[in-house]
Amino acid sequence: MNWLGLVTVGLLTGTVLLGCAGRMAPEQLPVAASELSPQPLGFYTERLARQLFAQLDDSPLWLARPQIAVSSFLPATALNLRDANTEQRDFANQLSESMLGHSRQFGYAVYEYRLSNEVMLADNYEQALSRQLADINRKGEANTLLTGTYTQQQDAVIVNARLIHIPSKQVLAAVTDYIPANVLWSTQQINKRGAMFYRQGPAGENK
Repeated sequence: MNWLGLVTVGLLTGTVLLGCAGRMAPEQLPVAASELSPQPLGFYTERLARQLFAQLDDSPLWLARPQIAVSSFLPATALNLRDANTEQRDFANQLSESMLGHSRQFGYAVYEYRLSNEVMLADNYEQALSRQLADINRKGEANTLLTGTYTQQQDAVIVNARLIHIPSKQVLAAVTDYIPANVLWSTQQINKRGAMFYRQGPAGENK
């Protein structure tokens, strides 16, 4: 083999080795594991609201600022909370309460449809909100509904929020985001195995 042949073989060998190294590189890259979030729930609901309301500027239906009513967020599959446990109900309702607060903070008019016709005076508290249809005024000025669904995963909850124009039922804005699991439950209830998080119930069982 002459000198030129040796150079050619050397170049081909180097090219093959580089190609193999290029294919192996992704397997050698370290994968960052999920970490516990230090942020409170309000951080994620505000991020969700900011993304949602940013879309209203591009909506063709808007001639005036919307009047918003907010409903509970529901499990994406069941679309009801009848079979939900206490933690799930608390999360669904707190999510809607947070989104109600953010709606007003972003400057939108918010309609509270649970307001009772009368304030009930009890022994040690006053009640102005009700879920009983007989106690509230069914007529309202809201023309937009802020609602959504959620899906629980191992290490996070995926939240889908949307703004719906009530008269036309058209979705004006929609966004999907996530909330880390440890934001919803105390750090004492979160166990980590490898890169996955598992929630521990009061009796010590993993969920």
